[in-house]
Amino acid sequence: MILKNLKREFTNNSLNEGFTLVELLVGSVIVAIASLAMFTGIDYIQKSSHRLRIKERAYEELKSYTELWKGKIAANDVSEGGDLSFSKIVCLDHNPSTQQIECKNEATLYADINLIETQNSNAKRKGVKTRIEWETALGANQMIDFYVEQMVFK
Repeated sequence: MILKNLKREFTNNSLNEGFTLVELLVGSVIVAIASLAMFTGIDYIQKSSHRLRIKERAYEELKSYTELWKGKIAANDVSEGGDLSFSKIVCLDHNPSTQQIECKNEATLYADINLIETQNSNAKRKGVKTRIEWETALGANQMIDFYVEQMVFK
């Protein structure tokens, strides 16, 4: 008896197979919202990754520039004047494989060199403050700076 009732119920519903228009629209809206969330997340990750690459490149440029001035000071290849200032412009998004001519992220490197007075020593030392400044895609200014002291060798 139960089996007959189940068969009757199943055969009556078999005429109504498929989805209604409302169910299809609701499903489409859910898929659209999920896709939008996914593409927004991918865009955020790409922008964050680009900012991080630019910052890492700026750090490497600054480190290299600082080492350059430390070497010049150690070799006594810097003039004996008082406070000295130097600057240099570099490209942070340079990709040698694409041979880009224009630079989208320029940065300026600065070096300020000061003679450090030593009271009880014959050794000469100079302080080097280097910094790099660049503008982000949103227009904000970013900066990283170093300060080192280097002994002058003759």
